Amino acid sequence: MSNYEFQLANHDDIPEIVSIYYSLIGTPGCTWNMDYPSKETAENDINNDWLYTLKKHDKIIAVASIGDFNELRDLHWKPKKPCELARIGVNPEFQKQGIGTMLLQNIIKTAKEKGYDGIRMLVSKTNSAALALYDKNGFERCGEVFRFDIDFYCYQITF
Repeated sequence: MSNYEFQLANHDDIPEIVSIYYSLIGTPGCTWNMDYPSKETAENDINNDWLYTLKKHDKIIAVASIGDFNELRDLHWKPKKPCELARIGVNPEFQKQGIGTMLLQNIIKTAKEKGYDGIRMLVSKTNSAALALYDKNGFERCGEVFRFDIDFYCYQITF
């Protein structure tokens, strides 16, 4: 990972982050649109120290948000003190190169360091690339839910 740098995002990163968000709209299984995630979403995540970037040679190639978003508490989860993972995306130019796994490994390490005992998330049932990524990296499918007009699988990992 010598050419890569994983770190908290800052406000100067927002244009690149939003560019990644928008570059994924319309790709297979992506549920995002021009309204979500947005510049305001990125600003809120940065203000709460939730948004992380993976950079290669100072260029942001992947993003993910982890934190206590308070959006999934009503669902059944194994971890007692989990964080939520959301808004994870890899620049299309860098997909299918192991970047998603590298990002996920860093997210898991960071979640452990922050004192969480697991990660929970929703994944669109139509997002085959994301489903394969989480299955490959030890996450378990633990339910289904319909939210935001989308059918999701619930995924979790416990440390």
